[in-house]
Amino acid sequence: MKIRAPGSSPNTDGIYISSSSAVNISGANIMTGDDCIAVGAGSRNLWMERIKCGPGHGISIGSLGNSVNEEGVQNVTVTSSTLTKTQNGVRIKSWARPSNGFATDIVFRNLIMNNVSNPIIIDQKYCPGNQGCPHQSSSVKISRVTYKNIVGTSATAVAMNLYCSKNNPCKDIKLQDIKLTYHTRPATSVCVDAAGTSTGVVIPRSCLSTY
Repeated sequence: MKIRAPGSSPNTDGIYISSSSAVNISGANIMTGDDCIAVGAGSRNLWMERIKCGPGHGISIGSLGNSVNEEGVQNVTVTSSTLTKTQNGVRIKSWARPSNGFATDIVFRNLIMNNVSNPIIIDQKYCPGNQGCPHQSSSVKISRVTYKNIVGTSATAVAMNLYCSKNNPCKDIKLQDIKLTYHTRPATSVCVDAAGTSTGVVIPRSCLSTY
């Protein structure tokens, strides 16, 4: 399947999944002005493979926490895919306000990043235009997220940005065999309220806190 929209076109998610289970997306070539694939609340048991994404905002879980009473996202795998010149690579984002939502058992593996601005990102301070959530903190719980065998180049110095919630810090984040560079130079990582472990070679170096 091929989906195309201009890179400058707003709100043109290629595929949006919400309140759904057992969805399999494979072999898709998606070029958009927003997320190539977006996963909304209430989605479970999703499998995505051989996705070519770019331009666009990458592959996103969220935004979550739009309402106080919201279903979570569970058991999502993104594998064997390539992202090229996207704003984000693989992203989990939640509104900076109260919610009982969650994201757990998420796996991002065997991915290639080509000049991606934010290859690995968790953003729990999402508050576009500072409308409806300024100075608040997300209550969405993010746990058991694995990043494995992710290689390529970052378009910015910070290749790994894990900005979690002070109310519900991210837990059980696993980094394994990551190699991301910034224009042939070393990239950096930033972690806020994120805890987990790293194994194998992880570049940039893990900034996760230990338990």
